[in-house]
Amino acid sequence: MITGLKLMNLKCYKALSLPIASLTLLTGFNAGGKSTALQGALLISQALRENPRTRWLALNGPLVQLGTPGEVINKSTSERLVSIGVESNGSAILWRLDSEERGETDALPICQIEISDSINLASYSPSEEEELSDLLPFHLERPPEVNDLIEALRSLIFLSATRGGAQEIFAAPQSSRPIHADIGTRGEFAAWWLERFSDEDVDPARRLASEPGTTLRRQVSAWGSELFPGFEASAQSWQKTGLIQLQLRTQITDEWRRPSNVGYGLSYAFPILVAGLLARPGQTLLIDSPEAHLHPKAQSRIGKFIAAMANSGVRVVVETHSDHVLNGVRLAVRDNLVKAEEVSIHFFSGVTDSDLGIASVHLDKDGAIDAWPTGFFDQSERDLAQLAGWE
Repeated sequence: MITGLKLMNLKCYKALSLPIASLTLLTGFNAGGKSTALQGALLISQALRENPRTRWLALNGPLVQLGTPGEVINKSTSERLVSIGVESNGSAILWRLDSEERGETDALPICQIEISDSINLASYSPSEEEELSDLLPFHLERPPEVNDLIEALRSLIFLSATRGGAQEIFAAPQSSRPIHADIGTRGEFAAWWLERFSDEDVDPARRLASEPGTTLRRQVSAWGSELFPGFEASAQSWQKTGLIQLQLRTQITDEWRRPSNVGYGLSYAFPILVAGLLARPGQTLLIDSPEAHLHPKAQSRIGKFIAAMANSGVRVVVETHSDHVLNGVRLAVRDNLVKAEEVSIHFFSGVTDSDLGIASVHLDKDGAIDAWPTGFFDQSERDLAQLAGWE
């Protein structure tokens, strides 16, 4: 289970160490460094899936597209190494990349790997011709905790802010052994997972108590009804083609409709519901802008949903600009859906030469926030103050 991320000389960060809790919210200004903080883990996850034996770390792939090596190297330092590290309690893995050796236009070579646990530290530097085994030296004995961390990285699920909201027909994952619950960066495989596991029971810890049905289909509809009263989703194989047809409705008496005819909000929230309910304990779910196309009430309710999923053992990391999502999480803490100490909130105000620009705020058991940095979801109060003539 991922508990921390480390970056050195990647884009805007000379050095970053970011703790990750059961539920972590990244908030703050545009171009403040939120996305970059997660891109290191996405790069490693991408490599573990795509070509785990290569010595080169591709910067562009299905999870993240960062361009060329020159675009990802921190401009304010002469240090040539870029480092990406991931921690899990007593274990850590650090990949060092040599930015001076650029034999491929969209990749950086792995020049060193460090593996540490509570007892041992091992370091490995591959030769130029040597291939790696799963991005780790095959001849080093890996503690079980390190294997668990590698699997947590490989099985990471990422849902971007751009999703396929207007589609009706969806393809199955191309891999013969897809990452469990991986709904795709655009949510394009969510319908396939619903069709495949529709009648499977959901983890009891993730079931909505008011819904007696225990299957994925019933629980997706129940949690969806928290966002949109009467919500139901249906996914079926389409004319024996291997494609999946997704249909939605907001009343049980309504006809089924294609997603483009029920609004983007339902189809944008649908992949979040499927991934949250299906992900295995220990998997990490990264969601960019869960509030996209949602009414404020539904934004608050999606905050409640992700908090409940985090409390069940899924690692949830959210990048959000929504005070409604934040308040939904706060209400979940107050209502004991998740413990306050299992929630981390990081506010990104922008990196400067002297400051990372990251402030961490904390919740108490009643959902109250201990501090409000300037710019941290305070715009409504500022606008109202101006309307009232107080400023």
